[in-house]
Amino acid sequence: MNNKTLLILTVFAFSSLFFLSGCCPSNPIPPDQNNSVHIRGTITEISPSQVGSDTLGFLFIEGSLYPDTSYDKAQVRITNSTIILKYSSQWNTDLTMEPTPFKELQVGMMVEVTFTGAVAESYPVQATAKKVVILDIFAL
Repeated sequence: MNNKTLLILTVFAFSSLFFLSGCCPSNPIPPDQNNSVHIRGTITEISPSQVGSDTLGFLFIEGSLYPDTSYDKAQVRITNSTIILKYSSQWNTDLTMEPTPFKELQVGMMVEVTFTGAVAESYPVQATAKKVVILDIFAL
């Protein structure tokens, strides 16, 4: 392999790495096209519930108020019915999603949440999650 080919491959590899490494917090993340997104932000605290309860725990989420979201802070109840998804970590061109257990959620993860049922209009808002999508593609 000559030097020119090696240089081109190196530039391509680094460009791909930067392209796939994610986006900074100041850039809005594209909305979930299938459902409305109530909050998009970072998990700041996780509070697990007692074993045997329908409630698995609570997430405290803080983020920016985007044009497609309704809240910037929330206390979100996670139940056995809540769907938790993450993007597959496979290196392929199509981004597929896979179910993820509550115990794999971590403080600092970027998520977007869709609520179900009643919303307590306190500040921060309190609601039950219908779906949580982990946006940190390579987090797990």
